[in-house]
Amino acid sequence: MVPGGPARKRRVERLIEEVELADLEGVVIAPGPNLAYYTGVRAQLLERPFMLFVERSGRVDLLAPRLETGPFQGSGQDMAFYEWTDNEGPAPALKRLLSKLNLGRRWGCEGRVPFGFLDHLQSRGMKLKPADPILQGIRAVKEHHELESLRKAAKVLVRSYLKIPDFLRSGMTEKELSQKFTEYALANGADYAEMCMVQSGARAADPHSETSSKKIAKGESIVVDSVTFCDGYAADITRTFVIGKNPQVEKVYNSVLSAQEKAIEAAREGALVGKVDAAARGSLSRDGLGEAFFHRTGHGLGLEVHEAPYIVSSGRERLAAGMVFTVEPGAYLPGKLGVRIEDDVVATKQGRDVITSRLPKEFGWWR
Repeated sequence: MVPGGPARKRRVERLIEEVELADLEGVVIAPGPNLAYYTGVRAQLLERPFMLFVERSGRVDLLAPRLETGPFQGSGQDMAFYEWTDNEGPAPALKRLLSKLNLGRRWGCEGRVPFGFLDHLQSRGMKLKPADPILQGIRAVKEHHELESLRKAAKVLVRSYLKIPDFLRSGMTEKELSQKFTEYALANGADYAEMCMVQSGARAADPHSETSSKKIAKGESIVVDSVTFCDGYAADITRTFVIGKNPQVEKVYNSVLSAQEKAIEAAREGALVGKVDAAARGSLSRDGLGEAFFHRTGHGLGLEVHEAPYIVSSGRERLAAGMVFTVEPGAYLPGKLGVRIEDDVVATKQGRDVITSRLPKEFGWWR
């Protein structure tokens, strides 16, 4: 659930502390997850200039089309509104706003702000630098209510994966499996479910290829990767299946499973994210599959499916209690098969909590 006004005010206070430490005048935020985090309002990023300005003085200003400001009026966040209509365009409202801001100091700007919006600011003398390290760093450690929503999303997604054995059959297409899965998730608790990715056979060696009309055959590896949202927070799970038997798939599967378990064991408060990645990568390398694992071991989860922390081999960030992230090593043999196993993990004071642990992952559990 979206937190109340006092909680959002505390978030803004925390942001201002970080802005001061970075010696910035303020931060510019566009519609998206950061705007929702600080205002409680989920707004679309479209072509109309629409930005939130959070200043180190504590002042919060919203430049927005009038048709977008309604939900912000009752957000509980103290802010000044600089509205504009399509008839007048954004220039007068922007001029009024910039006259109130200190343009002599550098501002931080989140990366999703479109160039068209930035051009309005830079052409009027605003100096900008990336603010994503600040914004991502604050959101990386989850509050109690955020963890509750993440667990809720994970529970819904686990329940959906447990239905796959009922859906899966030889001869169905990847799209048919994806559609059945997504429809079930939406009917059983998900507020929103991204159309899940399904790759089978040789296509499974291309982990982000589009789900196709290819028919699923016996003996093929079938990678199913899906995301659900509850209360605006994401869960992300991948499992690999086989109809019938294939000793090569089973061998690779067990190597990936072992690598994933080693990485999860390494994921604890204070651990370097690079060490977590190394645990998975080293395990697969020892099994001769190092070259077959070419992506990061995981990524953070929250208002976005991909956010901090990123579990990468070069990562020097340390895990903190309350961080939520995936652990998803894979192995991909071009022209043959692909295997990936993904769970969602919370770093805790005691170590870690795998919030998707109710979903089995030993080879053949789906039979």
